[in-house]
Amino acid sequence: MSKFFVSCPLNCEVELASEIKSFWFEMIDLDGQPTRQVCPELSLEPGGVEFETTDHLGFQINFFSKIALRVLIRIGKFQARYFDQFEKGLKSIDLNKWLAPQKIVFKIESHKSRLNNQKNLAEAAKNVLVAQGYSIIESADDVTVQSLYIRLERDLVLLSLDSSGHNLHRRGYALHRGEAPLRENLAALVIRQLWHFQDPHQKFTLLDPFVGSGTLLFEALSAHWPLLNQDWAWLKFKNCPKLFQSATWMKNYRWSQCTSLVEAVGIDQDSKAIENLKANLQTFKNLYSHSEVSLDAHVADSLKIDLSFLKNKKNIWLVTNPPYGHRLSEGEAVKVLERIADELTLAGLIVIHPESWKLHFNGLTCVFKNDFNNQGLKLKLSLYKR
Repeated sequence: MSKFFVSCPLNCEVELASEIKSFWFEMIDLDGQPTRQVCPELSLEPGGVEFETTDHLGFQINFFSKIALRVLIRIGKFQARYFDQFEKGLKSIDLNKWLAPQKIVFKIESHKSRLNNQKNLAEAAKNVLVAQGYSIIESADDVTVQSLYIRLERDLVLLSLDSSGHNLHRRGYALHRGEAPLRENLAALVIRQLWHFQDPHQKFTLLDPFVGSGTLLFEALSAHWPLLNQDWAWLKFKNCPKLFQSATWMKNYRWSQCTSLVEAVGIDQDSKAIENLKANLQTFKNLYSHSEVSLDAHVADSLKIDLSFLKNKKNIWLVTNPPYGHRLSEGEAVKVLERIADELTLAGLIVIHPESWKLHFNGLTCVFKNDFNNQGLKLKLSLYKR
């Protein structure tokens, strides 16, 4: 059993814990069958969730979580009030159990600790690691370089290895982006609100009239699929479970292989945005090659496009992150949303918007509203339902 810390955006800890519980039994045990281990008690901490479980389950959270940023595994801890205790404690941790001598990156954070001289702490850590055979580099654009995290919290020193290797919001499909894109894990948070009102096992249509490069639609299409085809850091750990060293381990997730029940439709008047979406769609299909997707993209003005092709659909949700500020006036965006809500019998509508926007849709009631932060912009996430 090991202790794991799964990080996420601040104030998203409750949603992350709920997400982990929702996919827990889709993960597999070392016999290749769905796990029979119960979900452990999840402790909410600022910026993440901490818990104890077997290594093979903790590592698999990288596959399934759409909200998480990184999955850290705790590999050691000790008490240190003085500098010599810090050095002695570091020497006592056997990093070679996890990693053969190689290039690594390490990061040190000190919070409310007597030991708060970052330069001296970094120098001591570097000396210890070099003596153990590791080569220290300052930073790594190459995700194959392993990362060690050293955190001092008062008198406690925690050492963690990054099992992810890269920020988990980077799924790998968003190679072509437009202006002010929505991060994938924030888009996933939006889509999770949808599942509170829409049965994911029931077929429905998802419409984004300001689709951009397609992040919201892609996150909806892949919401219940594991992302297996990545160069995860933990697959190179010395004690990586043998199951995941085989050439065919991905086939054990056969019960997750299915056709998405989401019919996605994207509209944008910017032809370059639709080009980006189509390029991303091809990459998306390669990443999730085990499943079929339906995504229909249109270059058009959402205020003028003929919506008759959607009027035979019985279960339509509108989900969007419209441009705001100088890119599109409030009046234009609201007119688009009102027009679509009037012409189509929407099941519901989810929109990210500035707090100043006044929204009202005939036949739809606001059932959820919450603060939302996108790249430092303070916004609102509002959900309307018929």
